[in-house]
Amino acid sequence: MVAGGGLTAAALCGAGAQAGRRDPVEALRARLRGRLLVPADAGYAAARRGEGTTPVGDRSPMLIVQPEGPDDVARTLDFVRTQGVDVAVRCGGHDLLGVSTPARGVLIDLSRMNDVVLDPVAGVARVGGGARAGALTAAGAPHGLAPALGMNPNVGVGGLTLGGGMGWLAGTHGATVDNLLAVDVVTADGRSLKASADENEDLFWALRGGGGNFGVATAFTYRMRPVPQVLAGDIGYRTDPARFLRFLRDFLATSPDELELGVLFSLGSNPFAITRLCWSGDAAAGAAALRPLRTFASPMLDTVRPQSYAGFANGAAHFDNMFLRGGEFAGLGDEVIDALAAIIERGGPKDCLVGVLHYMHGALCRVPADATPFIRTPGHILYNIVAPWQGAGLQRDRMDWALAASEALRGVNSKGIYINYLSYEGEAHVRDSFGPHHARLRAIKRRYDPENLFHHNRNIRA
Repeated sequence: MVAGGGLTAAALCGAGAQAGRRDPVEALRARLRGRLLVPADAGYAAARRGEGTTPVGDRSPMLIVQPEGPDDVARTLDFVRTQGVDVAVRCGGHDLLGVSTPARGVLIDLSRMNDVVLDPVAGVARVGGGARAGALTAAGAPHGLAPALGMNPNVGVGGLTLGGGMGWLAGTHGATVDNLLAVDVVTADGRSLKASADENEDLFWALRGGGGNFGVATAFTYRMRPVPQVLAGDIGYRTDPARFLRFLRDFLATSPDELELGVLFSLGSNPFAITRLCWSGDAAAGAAALRPLRTFASPMLDTVRPQSYAGFANGAAHFDNMFLRGGEFAGLGDEVIDALAAIIERGGPKDCLVGVLHYMHGALCRVPADATPFIRTPGHILYNIVAPWQGAGLQRDRMDWALAASEALRGVNSKGIYINYLSYEGEAHVRDSFGPHHARLRAIKRRYDPENLFHHNRNIRA
């Protein structure tokens, strides 16, 4: 870990002045095409908060750098190394543990590197490392093309992709990393590299699910998929949560590749369950496949209809803050269902939710086991604990509820947890989540980041 994370910008400036030379912070500012902000600067407070939903609390980096390109990233990393300060990288700001915003040190905020360049004839898109998923979805829409990204259009492509990526097209087109063609990376020593199947192949393998351990991803190149229209929307009803989860278990076990869904339960003794779903195949076959969802109970809500993929995928609600915890189950066994139902029925703060989503099946699971570090096991399913609110500040009652619910589910998690949903601290959990790939990832870490400069993540130590 880089030493000196507690230094402040003022201390560095003072040290420079005492030595009779230009202070290092202002020297860095002069070298950047992008922005550098210290706490006294206008715009620092907004940049510290960012446009993500994970609350940043009182974490206050001494510097925030918003680079315009890879050269700015390299110059910032040179500053970090020479000054011996901490560094973290933020794309969308949705990390469940909030580690992409450091308590001190330097924050590299990629939000300005958000260009989307689409080649509709080749079906390929190149996207800046700070872009949001919804921007790429919108760019593909006029051409009937869609990216295999996540379920939330507000999430940054960087963290989503580096962790593996699962979304509305996973059953038909696989994980995000299965559709990733190349990554532009600035490494810990300031080199700009391209990682692909033909260049820096070991790094490319590691970036497809190994998290932000190996460098700063400044651009991604994706294969786009032809998805002009889907059958999609919400079906909701009042239901006993355990009964519905047992139904869901049986329904998912035979669900076709074309179907992806996520269920959100409100809290209390008579919860509302909303099933948000996307069918990416033939509409008539989809209507037949969805019939059990409509006959399980009398729906109080049914908005499922043929529509454009972008119209559906980019229609998710956005909250100012969303304190999340998550994990992975080895299926919806009785013990898991009982634990989830108990949390739902016990109730909690208004608007808080329990989600069950990302059932692993179809094309997602039809890749060689060692193709990427992202482990996908058929029949596994993810969950999230959702504590949202609007407005500034922290709402501790919601956060405490989410933490308690997460702890209550610890015993029924699978041993390994999808890295983007891993909500438990500690090296042992990271090792378990990467399973048989951990040793190979450590070897690649030693090659590209031996000093563990990039450790604000689900950290792999060299």
